[in-house]
Amino acid sequence: MILFGHSLIPSERFYHVESIDAISNTPSKAVIALVFEEQNLDIITHLHLNSIRFALYITTPVEAVLGENLRATYLIVNPENGSAIQKVAEHYLFDAKVLGYCEEEENLEELIDMRLDGAIFAEAIVKITS
Repeated sequence: MILFGHSLIPSERFYHVESIDAISNTPSKAVIALVFEEQNLDIITHLHLNSIRFALYITTPVEAVLGENLRATYLIVNPENGSAIQKVAEHYLFDAKVLGYCEEEENLEELIDMRLDGAIFAEAIVKITS
């Protein structure tokens, strides 16, 4: 299991953006995070065309399949959707890793039981504005 943002494990940060302009305010080689929704398709296309790694916040197995086809590196899920999305990712051999969003360390065991690829704590996500 990959851990991002755990206090005992050094890891890279994810930079949440809401516009293409905001990407310029992130470090080079940063992982960009954004919500999977139609109005962000221009950002997703920009990231893919420029070989920038990105994570999508998704809520359904259909969004997971779409995110994989859009070449997301990571799919960030809430624990209540985690098992179903992980099963789809395993069945179709996704390249994207499924990360369960985790606010408290006490919730990590739940993500482990779901057999998710990893966990991302709130501390690993930095909000970037234009």
